[in-house]
Amino acid sequence: MKKSEMEKNDRLIISGDGAFYSLQGEGVNMGLPAVFLRLHLCNLKCVWCDTWYTWNRKTDEFRSESKKWTIEETVRKIKQTWKCQNKLVKKRLVITGGEPLLQQDGLVKVLKKLPEWNVEIETNGTIKPEKELTSRCQFNCSPKTNNSLNRKSARVKPKVINALKSVDTFFKFVVVEAKDIEEIERDYIKPFMLDPNRVIIMPQGVTKEEVRINALKMVDFVKSRGYRILLRLHLDLWGAERGV
Repeated sequence: MKKSEMEKNDRLIISGDGAFYSLQGEGVNMGLPAVFLRLHLCNLKCVWCDTWYTWNRKTDEFRSESKKWTIEETVRKIKQTWKCQNKLVKKRLVITGGEPLLQQDGLVKVLKKLPEWNVEIETNGTIKPEKELTSRCQFNCSPKTNNSLNRKSARVKPKVINALKSVDTFFKFVVVEAKDIEEIERDYIKPFMLDPNRVIIMPQGVTKEEVRINALKMVDFVKSRGYRILLRLHLDLWGAERGV
């Protein structure tokens, strides 16, 4: 759907996972309860992506599972999905994908109706977010490396990285082995002067054991650099299940 059509219809394109309640499984807020809203569509094609059904047009899931929600419907489903009974806990929304910023005009409208929520947006760092989002949200930016098999010109966008580093953003890099961290330092951390305290190294893997094996390959390298290494909590708890 073209951007103009999306704005006219006032709808978001949602993946088959829709809105679901779980724990944040990755990044600096790992373990916190949250409602996840998974959007459809992505502008990159990462070979190891575990949400391929949001962008791979060759799959049945991509074609059959997506749906279009109005802004009001999206807000209602988010509110209904929050299951925490403790009134002292701040409501948290994690907007993920796909690439959520492909639909940021709709997201701005949704978040205006959720003023009391903490909001995280997961992004690949190739699309500059609107001011209405940067003033409100935490960004979990996962810039891609060569191991994703995307062209460098498609995945490294200097203006976007510079914009994100100036707001509340943590940079999470998916790595397979230690040499990937050298690439990250060369292409991202050093040229953009990223704060090492906001750099997270996440070993690639779609199973608990695969993540552990890849983590062991790089743990000494990470310790020597002073970065943070985090695994994937949802894989530890549920494995490669969707909607958990």
